[in-house]
Amino acid sequence: MDIEELKQRLSEVKRQGWVVSTRRGNTGIGHTLETLLEIDENNLKSPDFGNVELKSQRKSVSNRVTMFTFNRAVWKINQSSLIEKYGYVDGTRRKALYCTVDTRPNAQGLYLKVEDENLRLYHVDGTLIAEWSISNIIETFRKKMPALVVVMADSRLNSEEKEEFFFDEAYYLVNPDADNFIHLLKQNIIVVDVRMHLKENGAVRNHGTAFRIDERYLYLCFERKERLI
Repeated sequence: MDIEELKQRLSEVKRQGWVVSTRRGNTGIGHTLETLLEIDENNLKSPDFGNVELKSQRKSVSNRVTMFTFNRAVWKINQSSLIEKYGYVDGTRRKALYCTVDTRPNAQGLYLKVEDENLRLYHVDGTLIAEWSISNIIETFRKKMPALVVVMADSRLNSEEKEEFFFDEAYYLVNPDADNFIHLLKQNIIVVDVRMHLKENGAVRNHGTAFRIDERYLYLCFERKERLI
């Protein structure tokens, strides 16, 4: 399916008006849209821009979404030592370090700083914990999301207490913007989630260090924005 065909299908979805969610919970909006379009999220193709990722969002709800994860060769101290020194004991009595980090020190004393063409993760005690090359971050983002279609919907509960959606806005976002990406990092609109813990045998379980953004601001990461419906 190319963008023109998708635009036509989205217009048909809009003409249907309010539709009942095909699934309960947060994932209902995405599953409903994919069902209406009769496509899988990862099978959307554009001849000009390669893979296009499809995202849907409720207009009334603000959520952070994961843009990509990036771990390889970034850690400046051993991850198990990181957890032991700066982590905490979680509800399952394991040593863990799950937290969101931006340019302001968080409860664990971790913060981000953009300097020397790098994004660095520090502790307030001065320890450099991780370092990402800005160019590598941007390249990872470009590979993950070379183009994006965001479909927005109003939502409501019907008389049977089932959620309904009205998909009436969609935007085609093209060409990730490196300068804006850095600006959004500095403004704490893009944040980093550290997600790791120690297993019983002492090994580290790292779920992937995630770069996340409030979905309302995804469009700011791209150079071009085209309205589809």
